[in-house]
Amino acid sequence: MPPLGRKTDKQWRFVGQTVNHIDELMPAHIRSAFGLCADLQERNIDDATPERVKNNDVNLFPYCYNIYKDPEGKREPSKATGCSAARCKDNPHCLNYMGQDQWEREDAVVRYLSLADDKPNPETAKRTEGKPAGMKNLGATCYANSLLQVWFHDPEFRKSIYNSEFESSGDKSMNALYQLQLLFSFLDRGIRDIYNPLALVNSLKLDISMQQDAQEFCNLFMARIDSQLQKQKSEILQNFIKNQFQGRYSYHTTCKNCKNTSTRDCNFFELMLNIKNHCTLMDCLDEFVEAEDLSGNDRYSCSKCSSLQDAVREIKIEQMPEVLNVQLMRFIYDNITWTKKKSKDMIRFPELIDFASLLRSKEPVLYELTAVLVHSGPSAHSGHFLAHVLDKRSNKWFVLNDEEVAEFSSTLFDPEEYSDMSAASKGKNASKTTMVSGADDGTRQLNTLSSRNAYMLTYTRRRTPTHESQPLSPPSETMNLVSQDNTAFELDLKDYSERYYVPIECLAKQIALAPPSTETSTGAKGSGPVIDTTSLCCEHHKLSPVHVSRAKRISESAKQILDSRHVTISPLLTPNDICEECVGVYVQDKLYGIHHRRDVDEFEKRSKGARSPMAAWISKLWLNDWLKVSPHLHPPHGSNSEDPSPVAQPFLGDALCPHSNLAGDKTKRKLINKSALEVLTRIFGLLELPCADAEECPQCLYELQRHLESQKDVTSRAASEKIELSGLAMRSGHPPLMKDNEQYYILSDKFLRQWLDYIKKPLQKERPTEIVNNVLLCEHGGFLFNPDDTTDAQNTDDYSVVTAEEWAYLQAIYGGGPEISIMHRQLAFSESDPQESKHGTESSPGVCQECRSKRVLDYESAPLFIRIYAPGDAIVGEEATESANAPAPDIDHLSIAESSSKSSKRKKAAPKSDSYGSRRSKRAKPEKDPFKQVVVHVGKSDTVRDLKLKIMQKTRIVPIYQKLLFGQRELDNNEATMAGLEILPSSVLNLIAFDQSMENLHLSSLEDFVPLPGDVGGFGGTGLVDDEDEWA
Repeated sequence: MPPLGRKTDKQWRFVGQTVNHIDELMPAHIRSAFGLCADLQERNIDDATPERVKNNDVNLFPYCYNIYKDPEGKREPSKATGCSAARCKDNPHCLNYMGQDQWEREDAVVRYLSLADDKPNPETAKRTEGKPAGMKNLGATCYANSLLQVWFHDPEFRKSIYNSEFESSGDKSMNALYQLQLLFSFLDRGIRDIYNPLALVNSLKLDISMQQDAQEFCNLFMARIDSQLQKQKSEILQNFIKNQFQGRYSYHTTCKNCKNTSTRDCNFFELMLNIKNHCTLMDCLDEFVEAEDLSGNDRYSCSKCSSLQDAVREIKIEQMPEVLNVQLMRFIYDNITWTKKKSKDMIRFPELIDFASLLRSKEPVLYELTAVLVHSGPSAHSGHFLAHVLDKRSNKWFVLNDEEVAEFSSTLFDPEEYSDMSAASKGKNASKTTMVSGADDGTRQLNTLSSRNAYMLTYTRRRTPTHESQPLSPPSETMNLVSQDNTAFELDLKDYSERYYVPIECLAKQIALAPPSTETSTGAKGSGPVIDTTSLCCEHHKLSPVHVSRAKRISESAKQILDSRHVTISPLLTPNDICEECVGVYVQDKLYGIHHRRDVDEFEKRSKGARSPMAAWISKLWLNDWLKVSPHLHPPHGSNSEDPSPVAQPFLGDALCPHSNLAGDKTKRKLINKSALEVLTRIFGLLELPCADAEECPQCLYELQRHLESQKDVTSRAASEKIELSGLAMRSGHPPLMKDNEQYYILSDKFLRQWLDYIKKPLQKERPTEIVNNVLLCEHGGFLFNPDDTTDAQNTDDYSVVTAEEWAYLQAIYGGGPEISIMHRQLAFSESDPQESKHGTESSPGVCQECRSKRVLDYESAPLFIRIYAPGDAIVGEEATESANAPAPDIDHLSIAESSSKSSKRKKAAPKSDSYGSRRSKRAKPEKDPFKQVVVHVGKSDTVRDLKLKIMQKTRIVPIYQKLLFGQRELDNNEATMAGLEILPSSVLNLIAFDQSMENLHLSSLEDFVPLPGDVGGFGGTGLVDDEDEWA
């Protein structure tokens, strides 16, 4: 079984984190290796505890949603999954980037979706029990999502929204209060883990591409909700916002002259507090109510004195609301830079706070912290909002970051844990206090939280319940819609389990074919082609966890379309066919890599210890191999202790000789210290190795000396041959510069490579026996290669050219043959130009054209050059003015010299200087080719259909829009092979791309350009500030 590659490592990241021993492997781990478990975000990978794995709450395989959304073929990239051709190449759950996006037919994407039926894995979208649902970020709507989550987790606010009534008839798509009720119903009773607030956002006419201030949105949205609730029939709803969120404080201004005091009451829905570094919430409140001197330009107009007088003004909080929203002034104006900036001052606030002193009350007035809104980011003009919310039903804290929902530890809650300052704050304030849930009131008032990013705090007044509260239930109308969605989702869960694995290349071919006929098929089932899925199977004939990356999953409806084409999938592979045994084997391999790397690091660290004395000799061959990441000595799928030890044969012989003494060859052994030996003893047990002061064996030293003397003779002989044939050795197989009318000889490349290896390493490589040139001749005795042909001239893997002197020397010392000579000579003069002559190469024996043609057409993989033209463009042939009427190239008479002379004719004359005398380059510049060229590799048995599919992968041109020309022949028979068409390696084919723009013929994917709307500032033009009649 092959080792794991890097591209498949991501699905195995649970190894070494939640699985440290093969016995800890659970069914959820096996399913996650195939991408069949719920999703776990990459940044929370370290939170994959064994309990969460057991509850099927983790998955380390990247899941990708379909990015082709509408029939027009417009592409919507998925930001959440990061779908791309590179990332999703080995993802069996992603059916994108298979050629379907470049079809020009109007129904292309519809056909693709009907075939692939690429629905997201519903298991990844299923909500975990006891966990709140997330909300999709539509672009820049995190400010709205975070506040909506805070309001949803306020039971009284959610109850008032549920109790709102609407007319049963009429369009409610633009009624934001109804859309809020519907969204809350889905968040409350839906079984999905993420819900889309698009309907509510559209009813508010919010610009999803523009980031807004959460405080401004909070004020406007709450005011709009209040105005709509006042239209309800219930008096409780009409006054709900006022009773729930409205507080009151009063200004008391005392004239210093007459001592008269005037009072003015003010209502508030939130307290806006300034913050200073290392201050507490009570410090901010004390500053808010602190007395202020009014003097100078700020003097008070006293009604009793009838003049401006110095005065003292203070604020007294008269009444706190049931739910207190504290807005922290994070965004401040810098008078030096004249810009708005974000304050990073730290503030400390308690879990439980008593406002008795602030309200001048003798009885405790206790408020509990229920939400913290955090702004993550260094700037006031950018960043991200997320909410930390206390779920009243489970009494647990959650961080709600758009689609991501994470539960805090059962005992600790820290608002900085998910902010951008978490790493720095933990390093500088390691001893800061975090909240301890379930403590008594005294402890909760003393335990404070600290944050540099907290933007809004929500405190809820503690009330003694008069009766047991009934669970909230959405109204029947919205609950019916939620039930319908839940039912559809459960059907998707059931349908998704019936999916089949198909090899990628087979599915790509089916996508590239014409759509199935709408008429009823009359053919017998199974009479068509068969999609063989055995390449996805392991040795146990089940679905392999490694080969699954070569497959794509299709639905039952997609399989039915294949059935209508008489296509059979055999064998059928479903998630029930996953191989648990192979998963265990690969987990064992991964565990070995982790544990082995740990042991090697410890060994190398101890080996460098200067204080540890040298202890024993060990085999250098064993040690060098054991220190590798993947040792060759390691048995397949074994553990660390199963590796051969240093005292196992043949490694022990490098340190101990047959006479049980220290081996005489110092190059095969190495000395290690005592500390490093202890590491090996811990892994392999007691090792009986020769100690550091052991003496070498005298008998072995004598035998070693004799062996070294014999090696000198071999070395000197190889050095002599290298000197005599220095030119051949320096060329390393490259042909010499051939002169006219001089004789050269052909040498088989196999002999030459063996000889070059021998003279470089005579003690390690075997000396050749004799020259063998029989492989270069055919059965008729003719030469199988034509030196004048382009293909054969560039072929250096079969024969090499040597001079006459080199051939004579090699023949004298090695013998063999037969002799094959060649000569480069002038054949004839050109009739048009007597100065230009035609050259050629003659061989003895001559070239057997019949056998050579068979050899040239027998290739497994060779390049073809595809030139792509737009319809109507002239095709470049032998002359610049010719089009696609050039004959097919001659197999036997196309030489390098001819090809270079053709290309030299396409040179542009040097431009002349203009009438103004400006300087221009006089160098000849090549004309820009009227085509675009790509290279594809084919084999002799590849058909024209295979070639067109490979061209589609390179250019995104669908086969039905490809007109291929080989010379003047059109390749219109899709079943014809390359060998049958006599298409040689490195041939040039012309492609006319019908209905394709030349600007689109490139290898990179095109992204749709979506212009951003103009910045109208704030919430101007939205439903939050428009006329109420349009919003209702």
